[in-house]
Amino acid sequence: MQTNDVRAGRRRAPLRAAVAALILGSASFALLATDGALPMATAKPPATPTDSHGYVNSPARCDGPQTAVLIGRTALSLIAICTDNRGHYEYRGMRLRDGALLKLPAAAMANGCFGARTEQVAYTVSEQKLLLTAGLRVIRDEPMLEFRDYRVPVAPAAAPLSKASGSTG
Repeated sequence: MQTNDVRAGRRRAPLRAAVAALILGSASFALLATDGALPMATAKPPATPTDSHGYVNSPARCDGPQTAVLIGRTALSLIAICTDNRGHYEYRGMRLRDGALLKLPAAAMANGCFGARTEQVAYTVSEQKLLLTAGLRVIRDEPMLEFRDYRVPVAPAAAPLSKASGSTG
């Protein structure tokens, strides 16, 4: 009786190998076929409307006569650097997880960045990132997902040249 079981197992082995190869081949084809065809998920959070005061309906927004110098969004934070009519700067950082707001006096740095600090933590805002440090230790390094520098004027779209504009031809 055992010899029949052994023979049956030997006859089924090629069938099992063929089924395994078919499954593996199908999975490989599916992986290759969908590699570039499916859209990639991004970590970019939904856009929040902005204006010259910062993020609309958000604590990361400049008050009254203040205007935004720059605004930025990371995966974890909204940031507004505000200025008043006397040239004083203020950092307003909102943690997205719980809406906590931190307001601190800020200073323009020589490299175009802005800095603010508590007793323990220094906050540096640049076009590339929000960097939180304590002494030489990096606490958080958050890449900017959105950034707007209101010090840099937005160039209007170039108008096409017309014959009346002095082009010769």
